[in-house]
Amino acid sequence: MEQIADRIHITRRECLALMAGAAAAAIAPAHCLGEDNNSLLHVAISTDTLAGANVSDARAAYAVWIKEVTGHMGTLRAEIVPEIFLPSPQLLAGIRRGSIDCYGITALEYEKVADLTDPNFFLLQDYLADGMEYVLIVHNSSPYRKIGDMRGAQILTHHHRDMVLLPAWMETMLAENNLPPAERFFGSQTARDNVTQVALPVFFRRVDGACLARRSWETAVELNPQLGRDVRTLVVSPKVVPIAICFRRNSSPEGRRALIDAVMKIASIPAGQQIVAMYQAHGFVVRTSAVMKSTVDMVAQYQRLLAQQTSGRKGQP
Repeated sequence: MEQIADRIHITRRECLALMAGAAAAAIAPAHCLGEDNNSLLHVAISTDTLAGANVSDARAAYAVWIKEVTGHMGTLRAEIVPEIFLPSPQLLAGIRRGSIDCYGITALEYEKVADLTDPNFFLLQDYLADGMEYVLIVHNSSPYRKIGDMRGAQILTHHHRDMVLLPAWMETMLAENNLPPAERFFGSQTARDNVTQVALPVFFRRVDGACLARRSWETAVELNPQLGRDVRTLVVSPKVVPIAICFRRNSSPEGRRALIDAVMKIASIPAGQQIVAMYQAHGFVVRTSAVMKSTVDMVAQYQRLLAQQTSGRKGQP
């Protein structure tokens, strides 16, 4: 089991640097030196894409990465906001008033500005091209055969940028099985930053189950096949797209084209190669809003469930 920790483990500081690097490389490769400010794209990234990481550290890491990235990318018609990462309400407000043209956001945020987002240009890391899945794993010796068997179970979850839709999947999945909300159904839910801290306690039967991305689970099994022999998947989510880079409707076609071209070439520079390798990706792809449909449907169902739960609590004596 030690080899899993050796191969999968990444320190929080390294993770911050890589997340900021990905944002720097993918969203704001250079400052604008063009003469026509009408073609300038104003760019920002949601702090929600950092999965709770320290924003100050992420901003500092960004400064390191942007120096190398700008040295290779050349001049683009794009300028990132001074704060780089914006709180969700501030970012969404900027999109609505037209002061932000390109944005890295979670699917939960996209659902709120879908009507303002250009449906023809979504930039995704290639492993998200067709969506990704979450899995709920349990030990083979456990009595769990369906999700309804896990009432009162202790669950670990992976705290990661790719997992931002886990609450939405969990709540909609439980509702579809006529089960209570997660906070009342499970005995406990504890988030951990490292994949090994999520998967190994299930293997050693210290917890009842764990939720993580299927790709993370498959990597762990590849590194140590014993995990795959002793731990099984109980439930698999629909395919979802948790995070995307989007453009506002009516943003500059010239600026958008130049930025997309640069992002598509990101793996050709050293900084970009490190970023995509760490995310087990090969680069970026361009998709339309169709790739978000099932995700948006799930988020909408999730929001309805939250509203019903809130209404029910208010109606209680």
